[in-house]
Amino acid sequence: MSERNDEPIVAELPENEKVEAEGKIIPEGQAEAIQAPAAATEKAAKSEEKEPTAEETKGQIKVSKPKKEDKVEAPEKEAKGEKEEKEEEEKVVEEKTLIINLRHAYLAYSRKQTPRSVKLVRKIASRAFKTEDVKIDNSLNNILWLRGKTKAQRRVSVKIQKLESGTVRVMPAPEA
Repeated sequence: MSERNDEPIVAELPENEKVEAEGKIIPEGQAEAIQAPAAATEKAAKSEEKEPTAEETKGQIKVSKPKKEDKVEAPEKEAKGEKEEKEEEEKVVEEKTLIINLRHAYLAYSRKQTPRSVKLVRKIASRAFKTEDVKIDNSLNNILWLRGKTKAQRRVSVKIQKLESGTVRVMPAPEA
């Protein structure tokens, strides 16, 4: 009978693989990924520092670096706020509230119903104020597209405003 040898069998492995103590073979990239979370927590613990008290910072100016997220979000928020302010600044010359029957869009081929209803709202608004420059509000657009592309609503109540600049703004009428 042959004697059993308790020594582990040593084999040559390719350079890109690493052997752990348990005998599992793990590629090098994965081994680093497993060790990375532990290193990240150590860095986080080192980076956490105590904030100085008011007595320690007396006479010093605290300068904090803005986060990358703040830089990205701030211009967008300002841009949206400026748009709303510009729209509100323009005086409304004339205003009408209409209930638009979307039967022509409803009777269209099902995949064209909602796009046709949007075109129909534009057409009626341009006819009402005799201008081609019509802007549909996002909230009205969401109402029209609420049921998807193939199931248009039968009618929609809208408030149409003509601004000083000559543009026509179409928005949903407030529920009464």
